[in-house]
Amino acid sequence: MNELSRRLFVRGAVGLASTFQLQRAARALGFASTPDVCTLEAEQEVGPYYVANEMIRQDIRESKAGFPLALNLIVLDSRTCKPLPHAAIDVWHCDALGLYAGYTKNNPLDGGGPGAFGGPGGPPPGFDPDQPGPHPGDHGPGGPPPSGMGGMQGPPPTDKLTFLRGIQFTDAQGRVSFQTVFPGYYQGRTNHIHFKVRLGGHTGLADGHRTYLVGHTSHIGQVFFPEEVSVGLMKQEPYASHKIHRTTIAEDGVYNGQHGETSVSTLKFLEPGNPQSGMEAHLVVAADPTATPAPAQREGGPPPPGSMG
Repeated sequence: MNELSRRLFVRGAVGLASTFQLQRAARALGFASTPDVCTLEAEQEVGPYYVANEMIRQDIRESKAGFPLALNLIVLDSRTCKPLPHAAIDVWHCDALGLYAGYTKNNPLDGGGPGAFGGPGGPPPGFDPDQPGPHPGDHGPGGPPPSGMGGMQGPPPTDKLTFLRGIQFTDAQGRVSFQTVFPGYYQGRTNHIHFKVRLGGHTGLADGHRTYLVGHTSHIGQVFFPEEVSVGLMKQEPYASHKIHRTTIAEDGVYNGQHGETSVSTLKFLEPGNPQSGMEAHLVVAADPTATPAPAQREGGPPPPGSMG
């Protein structure tokens, strides 16, 4: 990572993170009084690669290579503008080469990949993006998604791997943190991380590990990153081995059709002056814990097949 200069990262994080996002983060930390921080967050699509009953853990990297990333979310109750404690936060994202755990045979290097629903043949049988959820398949194996939150039907899982997936609980200040790596990209999607906010469930065992069962899903979102930072990182290994065209923020249907500009994270170095140490991503999320949001639709029409996830 020696080629990645501090100047590149600082320019990306400061120049491309919106003023709106900076105000929201500052308000959550008590440094500003703008009410924007309490604005209800826009819903974003769950994608076809959510898997229920993942492990409760803070470090979701397993053996995956990539630029170190500490993902930090602050979750607020949009009704009161106060921190939302004891919420279960599910996160999941692809690895440096665009692969999701559970779907590693959908190989983006051979023309398939998550964005192509596992190959060049288009979406799976029965997929109808014009119909709102719930759809079978947006939750992985094991039954319907919590609270009937809809999404889109994806291919059946191809493996039982668990990398870059996990669940943590917000603390009394609404904070939650995951240790991961910067996500890669795949056909039709820019770099992003999925997350859910769930409440009212309970911990238990599934497939031999501790997880969070059921729960009411009050928000589904995605974390995006300043474009210049993503561009710089994707020139480095292991990301550079991914030879397909990288979908930019400007080309991403979720970002442009589901208010992705409100969920661009702010970034800083884990160790100032040492880019190799990795980065911290911060995002403030305002959710209504009593809401049951409808499945997100992209503005201007349904999502195009082969560009979701």
